[in-house]
Amino acid sequence: MSLTAKAIKATLVLDPAAVRLLAVPEGQSKITVRIAVGGRTVTADLNAKSLRRCIGAIKEAGADGVAVVLQGRLDPGDVLVEAGIVAQPKLPKPAVAA
Repeated sequence: MSLTAKAIKATLVLDPAAVRLLAVPEGQSKITVRIAVGGRTVTADLNAKSLRRCIGAIKEAGADGVAVVLQGRLDPGDVLVEAGIVAQPKLPKPAVAA
């Protein structure tokens, strides 16, 4: 049985400590990043404002307090288009009642 798909959606979980070290110059609207994963290099153009917000969240919560997720459509040549990046706070696991 065969199916077709419109696109390949990719989700990359990034190291918050590495993302925190990125330099985002003022006045730029897009920042190009390259992510090494599985023997390949994926390239993505990110909205600078979103990346600054992400870095701010990492600084506020600490690298262990957030999960950094990059998502987009994977096109030929390992290019992630329509990419977005977020730093999602890690919530403590609820206590189990004894």
